[in-house]
Amino acid sequence: MNLVTAAHALGYAANWITEWYAYDRGVLDTLGLTANEKIAGFVHIGRVKQKPEDRPRPPLAEIVTRFGG
Repeated sequence: MNLVTAAHALGYAANWITEWYAYDRGVLDTLGLTANEKIAGFVHIGRVKQKPEDRPRPPLAEIVTRFGG
């Protein structure tokens, strides 16, 4: 996440994505990983043409509870 944070601080857009290809043996073999090596995810860094819209999020009251209050 430090790489993503640093990219954003420099004015780039960045995203860490872990998808099926991080676990696919064919992809891992192509990248030269051995049987005991794994990929945590892929960090994509670039520039955006327009600011992306925020994804829909549930109201906090529906997903947050307070402890001891």
